[in-house]
Amino acid sequence: MGIFPSGGVAWRAGQEDFIKNLNVFDELKLRASLGLSGNQNGIGSYAAQGLWSSGANYLEQPGISPSQLANPDLTWETTRQFNVGAEFGFFKNRLSIVADYYNKYTYDLLLNVPVPYRSGFASYLQNYGSVRNKGFELGINSTNVASTDFKWTTNFNISFNNNKIEKLASDISLGASGRNISILRQGHSVNSFQLYKQLYVDPKTGNAVYEDVNKDGLITSADRQIVGNALPKYTGGLTNNLSYKSFDLSFFVYFQQGNKIMNMNDFFMVHGGTQANIGFLPRQLDRWQKEGDITDIPRLTTYSSNPTENGGAANNYGGNVASLSSRYLEDGSFIRLKTLTLGYTLPVAVLKKINISRIRLYAQATNLLTFTNYGGLDPEVSSQSNNQNTAGYDWATVPQPRTFQIGANVTF
Repeated sequence: MGIFPSGGVAWRAGQEDFIKNLNVFDELKLRASLGLSGNQNGIGSYAAQGLWSSGANYLEQPGISPSQLANPDLTWETTRQFNVGAEFGFFKNRLSIVADYYNKYTYDLLLNVPVPYRSGFASYLQNYGSVRNKGFELGINSTNVASTDFKWTTNFNISFNNNKIEKLASDISLGASGRNISILRQGHSVNSFQLYKQLYVDPKTGNAVYEDVNKDGLITSADRQIVGNALPKYTGGLTNNLSYKSFDLSFFVYFQQGNKIMNMNDFFMVHGGTQANIGFLPRQLDRWQKEGDITDIPRLTTYSSNPTENGGAANNYGGNVASLSSRYLEDGSFIRLKTLTLGYTLPVAVLKKINISRIRLYAQATNLLTFTNYGGLDPEVSSQSNNQNTAGYDWATVPQPRTFQIGANVTF
């Protein structure tokens, strides 16, 4: 059983006489809240118990052995969240603003923490770890025009979030079929990417040059570093609704900025090497081909990964560090016209003749325009797995379709 209290206060300051006398605010409300919440996901049946399992072939005899370490102190994850916000109304509430700051701290995370191998186990479930999310959210609603025939309203929202792992027993490497490209590390955000940082391609040799983090003159696994994460710095949207007599028009624009995407399509098809049964992308034509070429794509070789100028290190994928290069990590920022809708409502006089209250005809387009520097098919993608800590991968994912439809809303 868990106990998680919470509470909040609000002050309708706009109803105070000294605020009314300012003749500025139609609405002014200040609020704050503080509370705890619990999460027991991850605590399965008997998760806190020491378990044994039976088997055979113990010197050709049946037997039992411990299969799970006991942890009688296992408990819920706890999230402590503080919120403070304000609501403003101006110009007879034709302009309203909602602003919120939040600080969300989750501790006693349920994690499989490594233990000494002499225990007979690699890890066991503990309440160990903490993560913090804090940020700012802003929403603006406005009635721009409100005449008899023409109306125009706008809604804008934007959200900033900063994520940081504040306590972790050890690094947890994840993602991309065992390549451990994603990593959870104390002091960094979740969904971080751990790669070899490519500095440039040598114009003389066509070999890639990587940052030697420990300055030992070689590029080894010790030189992998966090070079970005899949979390956007901010996201937001803009909606406009316009109507003129019987016609209406609305459009929604969505955007996000600052997130990284691991382009696994380029990983396989623009890696600088040759492989059987692997396709080809036109960007491979931009590779280094002769001395003096300036490019970020190394020369073509018969290896599955291009050699490095400063001592490449072998890995499990045949070749060297080029297969885990930051060159495949791209900016996933974008602005997208998500929906565009045009409608027409038939006149009431016409509908009375057929005993129908309302008919609205409409045409709608989705994903009509996208503005991005991302080189893949769709920047709004994350196809690694269901693991929330391995976001930001593009395995040549089919892009969101651009659709067009027409329809009618009928009210009897």
